Amino acid sequence: MGMHILSVLVDNNPGVLTRVCELFNRRGYNLESVTAGVTENERMSRLTLISKVESSDEIDQIIKQIKKLEDVHKVVLLDNSESICKTIMLIKVKAKDTARQEILNTVSIFRASVVDVTFETLTIEITGDNSKTEAFKKLLEPYGILEVVSSGFIAIQRG
Repeated sequence: MGMHILSVLVDNNPGVLTRVCELFNRRGYNLESVTAGVTENERMSRLTLISKVESSDEIDQIIKQIKKLEDVHKVVLLDNSESICKTIMLIKVKAKDTARQEILNTVSIFRASVVDVTFETLTIEITGDNSKTEAFKKLLEPYGILEVVSSGFIAIQRG
């Protein structure tokens, strides 16, 4: 089962995201990640959809169905090796006394950022691919992770 990244350019209208996601639901495919945002043209949005499907025939069929939707302008299947795919994660971690400096050292190594500080916690923002964000989270687990929030993936073709 392969991971497929779809970049879908749509009109920025209510209900478009729902209609696109319904296509996956009707076919029984899970969407691993769904992200939507306005493009450089405020009348258009870009959906980044990540899904695992059995074969290239199945993803081709899904693409054909998405293209038939009224508000869809373009659908591109991004090649993993020819695209940049990132996510953002916010992690709130316990940070008392000596642990605080150790956590800050880890933040520096991963090129993450501290976005909030209290006497007992640090909230850290990290951006990167899935392996980077998961490795960072794993290193923070011994300190006591209080909360994790992660965006869906965004992707763009290189060049």
